[in-house]
Amino acid sequence: MNTWIFQGNPRFFDVDTYIKNHKYIWWSLRQEHFLDKIELDDEVFLWRSDGNNRGTGGILAKAKVISLPVERTNDETAQNYWYTDEWKNPYLAVELEVLQVKWEGGFINRLSLLEHPVLKDLLILRQRTQTNYLLSQRHAITLQKLWNNSHDIIKSKVSVESDMKNLISDDITETEREQVIKSRIGQSAFKKGLLAIENKCRLCGVTNEQFLVASHIKPWNEANHQERLDIDNGLLLCPNHDALFDKGYISFDTDGKIIISDYLDEGTRIFLNINENMNIEMNEGQQEYMKWHKEYLLIN
Repeated sequence: MNTWIFQGNPRFFDVDTYIKNHKYIWWSLRQEHFLDKIELDDEVFLWRSDGNNRGTGGILAKAKVISLPVERTNDETAQNYWYTDEWKNPYLAVELEVLQVKWEGGFINRLSLLEHPVLKDLLILRQRTQTNYLLSQRHAITLQKLWNNSHDIIKSKVSVESDMKNLISDDITETEREQVIKSRIGQSAFKKGLLAIENKCRLCGVTNEQFLVASHIKPWNEANHQERLDIDNGLLLCPNHDALFDKGYISFDTDGKIIISDYLDEGTRIFLNINENMNIEMNEGQQEYMKWHKEYLLIN
């Protein structure tokens, strides 16, 4: 199965309303060299370009291919959504079933993708004039994960914000209060996202959530906003192993093998339950973050 991004331009076509009003839609196949690559049940992310409104572009829906490419003529079903007479012209298109739409709750903004460690390399961010983009497997897996996690992160932000306001002292300024709230909301959502896919310390197997720390691979104060909430930028660790990882006394190769700093003596290693035979599994996104951790945080 392939994964695609199909783009629509709101300057010429009312992308939002078309997707909102129809479960089954037609989308043009402008890049005809993909004609033989489109398959039934292929995954499609629907992208709205910025148009004339910078910062509004990005992925707003997920769909699947339910017909192979055919030529459409006088497409009256889309007539009311065009701002031009383009609908009258024959065009090659595939039919899609819209599976999920995210407006405010989970919309993936183009600007956030520009800062993503993996998805910043998406072709649509570099060549923005095409309609159809075939994703690599790495980009497809990462984007699917980001799409799935984005809704949970938004919900988490909403659910904890009111509680945070009540917990913060009245002695600080409103600006300081807002900064603390944003920080704590982000960390709470981050841990919930990790717990959804992991349930124990990566090194020792502790399962009690009270003793699990959502440890950033690239630290909070070094990461941009996208990286702070990216689940790939995290490991669940017990407090002891989190402290070692956070301070750079341990790190990992991209194959998951532990690296222990020479500054950690044998007695401390035994006491804190680490040894050179330890390994963890990491996906490609985590491997990219771990390269940063190994280079900049590991104490040698």
